[in-house]
Amino acid sequence: MPDITLEIRRIPGPGKEFEVMEEVIKALKNINRTGLVTVSAMAAHSSERDIVSGVKFESWDELEEVHDYLLSNKDFQSHQTSIDALCLKTTIQALNILAKGDISPNTKYMRRTFLKAKRGESGALAEALISWHDAFPSGQKPIVQRQSAGDIDLVRVTAGFNSLNSMMESAVEVSSNPKYSKFRDQVSKLTNAIIGWNYRVVYMNQV
Repeated sequence: MPDITLEIRRIPGPGKEFEVMEEVIKALKNINRTGLVTVSAMAAHSSERDIVSGVKFESWDELEEVHDYLLSNKDFQSHQTSIDALCLKTTIQALNILAKGDISPNTKYMRRTFLKAKRGESGALAEALISWHDAFPSGQKPIVQRQSAGDIDLVRVTAGFNSLNSMMESAVEVSSNPKYSKFRDQVSKLTNAIIGWNYRVVYMNQV
């Protein structure tokens, strides 16, 4: 049975970031599901600051049931519409979890990395990333994911950290530790581009 993350990305309007953040947290509190809310930290100057919430599902049937519920619940629709009115853009994505990672109640920062595979190599890239995932120490394993819509050549890696310093140290470890050299070589040969985004966790709901 697959594990799925429903990810909602919102780009707040000017001056609306904290208002959107509070409303998104309120929405997650109102559902009985494991999930979290993150906000951009150290975003690239060429990108928009965003607020991303992720909610866990254990099957596509379970997600479909939620779709059915949301389409018939006027109160929920009204709240979501009010949040969207504060935003420049809202997108929703479902992510297949290929390898589970270590996200704990102490997680304060997250790094989401988007790896663009060479055409026809996304399967091989996913396999290489899963092998690399398995080489990480227990407690430090990232999540490996593929999205269900959009660019089929994208594979994603999401990692959680207990501090900003540990996130920065991990970036150095991944890029320079000799024990990961074979994985770096494999990923380099299979990708056209890699982009990373850093986030601060502002709310977590564990069920």
